[in-house]
Amino acid sequence: MQVNESPAPTEAAPADVPSAGVTPAAPDTQETAPAPDPAPAPEETSAVETSAPETGAAAAAAFTPIGGIAAKWKELGGAAGPLGEPTSNESCDASGRCVETFVGGEIHYTPSTGAHAVLFTSGNTGPRWAATGALGAFGYPITDEQCTAAGCSQRFSSGIDLTWSTTGGHRQVWTRGAIGGALYGVYGGYAGVGYPSTAEVCGKANNGCVQEFGGLRIVWSASSGAHGVWAPGAIGGAYARTGAEAGWLGYPTSRETCGLRSSGCQQTYQRGVISWSPATGAQIVRGGMRDAWAARGAHDGVLGYPLENEVCGQRDGGCIQKFQGGSVYWSPATGGQSVNGDIKGRYEGLGAHNSYLGYPLTAEVCGQRNGGCYQWFQGGLIFWSPATGSQPVRGGVKAKYESMAMHQSYLGYPQTPERCEGGECVQPFQGGYITWNAAGNRDHRHTECTTLNDGRSVYSTGGAKRVLLTIAGGYGQSSASAVYCQKVAGTYVTDWKTDATVGASGFKGPGVPSGPTRFNFSPTGSYSVTEAFGLGNPGTALPYRTLNPRSRWGGNPWTDTYNKYFESSTWVGYDEDMWYFATRPTHDYRQGAVLNYNRPPDSPIVQDAGFAIFLHQNKVPTAGCIALDDWAVEDYLRKSTPGDRIIMGVASDLFR
Repeated sequence: MQVNESPAPTEAAPADVPSAGVTPAAPDTQETAPAPDPAPAPEETSAVETSAPETGAAAAAAFTPIGGIAAKWKELGGAAGPLGEPTSNESCDASGRCVETFVGGEIHYTPSTGAHAVLFTSGNTGPRWAATGALGAFGYPITDEQCTAAGCSQRFSSGIDLTWSTTGGHRQVWTRGAIGGALYGVYGGYAGVGYPSTAEVCGKANNGCVQEFGGLRIVWSASSGAHGVWAPGAIGGAYARTGAEAGWLGYPTSRETCGLRSSGCQQTYQRGVISWSPATGAQIVRGGMRDAWAARGAHDGVLGYPLENEVCGQRDGGCIQKFQGGSVYWSPATGGQSVNGDIKGRYEGLGAHNSYLGYPLTAEVCGQRNGGCYQWFQGGLIFWSPATGSQPVRGGVKAKYESMAMHQSYLGYPQTPERCEGGECVQPFQGGYITWNAAGNRDHRHTECTTLNDGRSVYSTGGAKRVLLTIAGGYGQSSASAVYCQKVAGTYVTDWKTDATVGASGFKGPGVPSGPTRFNFSPTGSYSVTEAFGLGNPGTALPYRTLNPRSRWGGNPWTDTYNKYFESSTWVGYDEDMWYFATRPTHDYRQGAVLNYNRPPDSPIVQDAGFAIFLHQNKVPTAGCIALDDWAVEDYLRKSTPGDRIIMGVASDLFR
């Protein structure tokens, strides 16, 4: 800039004024700017004037603006503009900073910022600048006054913006502080959020600061930085209801981010997050709930947006929070864990955390065999597969299932919950059953015993506690399989399975009498077992007959002893000498049980329809009986009770 006379230096620019993030002093209600650092002593008296200039044509005619100040004056309309005539020549200091006074204000110039006017009479910020400290408080202008329909602002070298708006009046913004930095760096300045409606107020919780700009509150603390909260919005409203920065959420740690899944928005805070969508409104997620939600992908994951805030005061000090795609359960012992899908349906159907399952210990674990999933709870697990749905496993059944590698074993997935009665439990799985009682637990593979549960058995069990199925593959076959079924909590499971022999001629068809034993046929049907016999009771609950040399079984039709036990010293016709069969080397009748074929209580005796159909030892083709290995017969007797049944025949006749 050309200078007509040696400029007198003006006072030095004030030091930066601290703001949010620089621990400012709390402003007073008049927003008086804090005093700047003392200016260095000028070489001579400053030529800068901040008092009202002389007026009048004679005074004005004596001064002529030059250089950058002249250009700014002309830009603003010269003498006809808001500044009017000059009332002094420009005055400069050694750094090149200059000032010239006019009737309506001042123009300040520096080589780095150029020339900018402060309007005393026509501006909205200039009078405030002049009245509240001018250069000493604010420094020189580094922008012109910039106005919109809503207000005006002007920035000064101290880092202070002076603003005026129709709603907020005169305010100050510390542009070099954190709040001012967020205003311009994040929110687009006054054009983005409006003019300040309050002063910057510090001394908040944890020494934080707050300043409001229209609907935006910019909040700062040393640990969170400066972030805005849109007070009129749903997220801002939810934040305010918690007590804002003084509440349990603390300060925001991010700006509100919108354009999320399903047109949602979200803002994070020191101790939680507020999430909003058009479908769910604004809800708060915090602590362990937030951890579990985040672990499942937050709003982008299976859980989606929260439907409500957490509901605490639950069992064992726990909390629940519902989401679009599931729920999160939290307790001090388990932390926060999510439950969703079919597993959630089963869990809540059982009573959720108030049931024996308690709180979840993990989220569901999917990608399992055959597309399945499982989830651990305090009191057990829930397994899900496309074929079986969701089923719980607990207690002694769970212990056995775990020991077998659970769904990776032959058992596969559970098909129903366990069923318990009379101090024992049973649970069906794809490949079998697990049973439990006080004596322990046991697994059972699916066999023909399962047909007694699912309606595939043609013959009724009559509610028997135990059923021995004796099954031949076809007619004319004496070889068969024997499957011993026991009833646990109303369900038949396999105790053991072995091979057997039946009549040397095989089975007669359903409803056809086996006939005399000399024809070697076995009858088809379901028969009760009410008594046993042999050389010494092995510990059966059946009425037991100890055989002696006079023991006989009547085989002569149309006699009083037909198909009955009696004693005689002779052996007549087709009567059986039971003592002989018990004591001969093959010991057929050393242990045996009577099938009530062609005799009470199953039916009246029909003469010549067949007799002496027993379960006995010596596993060879018989005259119509069932023969098993010694161990199987003895185990059968030890476990049998009156009313147990034996179902026998060709497979195609026994099963649907």
